[in-house]
Amino acid sequence: MGRGAVSLADRLLRGGVRALSWPPLGLARAVGRGLAGLALRLDQRHRRIALNNLSASFPEKDPGWVQATAKACFAHLGQVVSEIPQVAMRSAAELHAQARFHGLEDLYRAWGRGQGVILLTGHFGNWEWANLAGGVELGRGAVVVARPVDWPPADRLVNDWRCKAGGEVVPKNRSARALLRALKENRLLGILLDQNVDWYDGEWVEFFGRPACTNKGLALLARSTGAPVVPFYNWRGSDGRFDVHFGPEVPLVKTADKTQDIWDNTQNYTRVLEEIIRQRPEQWFWLHQRWKTRPFHAWPRERR
Repeated sequence: MGRGAVSLADRLLRGGVRALSWPPLGLARAVGRGLAGLALRLDQRHRRIALNNLSASFPEKDPGWVQATAKACFAHLGQVVSEIPQVAMRSAAELHAQARFHGLEDLYRAWGRGQGVILLTGHFGNWEWANLAGGVELGRGAVVVARPVDWPPADRLVNDWRCKAGGEVVPKNRSARALLRALKENRLLGILLDQNVDWYDGEWVEFFGRPACTNKGLALLARSTGAPVVPFYNWRGSDGRFDVHFGPEVPLVKTADKTQDIWDNTQNYTRVLEEIIRQRPEQWFWLHQRWKTRPFHAWPRERR
């Protein structure tokens, strides 16, 4: 595709997103919830994934709770989608006005060491909104690791909004040097650790009582640099505003056994994420196939 065609696609996409940002936020969210209700009835595949994930993760809960939580999860994600035009087109200051911050003392305590901070995070609440609001609150946005969007005009739009609070986007496939530089500059580095990965990229750790292949990159980075790891998450409040939280630093396990350290730290980070999700399970991404990658043999594995 030529440069002119790409430019036209960019203009059309941004114009459409801008038009979708005009309705009041409350109306947009109501439409998002309505469309999510329709998706719950029609999208059998993702409904089944959500129900199966919830049933396996909360075996003590009755089927009614599982059904209600899956429905609430769809409604929440419908609102997240409806908020994308607002995230893309509103100023970071406007997004910040809709957020409340908690636990800043935990962040500043870790950040004050001058080694940068790795933000342990996942798909909670509206993660894009919280990232931009946090950039305003802290005076500079985080460096975030993200897989490029397949369609270039959409990728450029997403990167533009992620950077408007002073943040930086690092492509997932070439991130190592940029991440080390960010920590050396005492910046915040956001890493999502709640998604499935292929077996060669991950460690098998327990997540809601089941083996989940989890990216080991965060543990490798923390062990090699000594940068503190601080949980970062947000919840949608009943008043429509977002409560953005920073948690206590997760202690680093570092011994002479690097292999065991990577597993131990990855397990500890995953356990923190599980504790966060249990606070508001309806605001996590249960439609994702988090346990898609399966162990080749019995788990847990014996050390050799």
